[in-house]
Amino acid sequence: MTTAPRMSRAARRTLASVAAGTLVAASLLVASPASAVSCTTTGCDGTDPINTGCSADARNATSRPAYIVKGATTLAVVELRYSATCGTNWGKISNRVTPNRVQVTVYRDSPRKSTPWYGGTGAQYYGDQLYGDNSTICAVGEVVYNGTTYSSTPLCA
Repeated sequence: MTTAPRMSRAARRTLASVAAGTLVAASLLVASPASAVSCTTTGCDGTDPINTGCSADARNATSRPAYIVKGATTLAVVELRYSATCGTNWGKISNRVTPNRVQVTVYRDSPRKSTPWYGGTGAQYYGDQLYGDNSTICAVGEVVYNGTTYSSTPLCA
């Protein structure tokens, strides 16, 4: 029976360092969220911002959200989200009084386009995106509270 020669401690450390360096270098080659975007310009219209990679750099497009209120009660909060990488916007609605039904949509006037309403009775929903560079995009939310529908004012950027 033949046995393999034993590696010295210094050789094992060198091998471990080379392996660690190789792993670090390989991790740098993995696509970053911005490079993993799967749509551009109006090709993003009507697509999911998470599935396309556009949500990776998402931020609010306005300085304040829109509130849907009944008296002193905030029923829901509407945000207009924006991705600089994709140049897209989408609506997000947060339900503050469950089990209300909430929904959100976005629209663009030129060229005219809107997304379907997205929502339900859960805590938070977002809708599909529309390309918005050099256009005004608006988000609108709705809440059905005790059988009455309440809408937000359009939140535009």
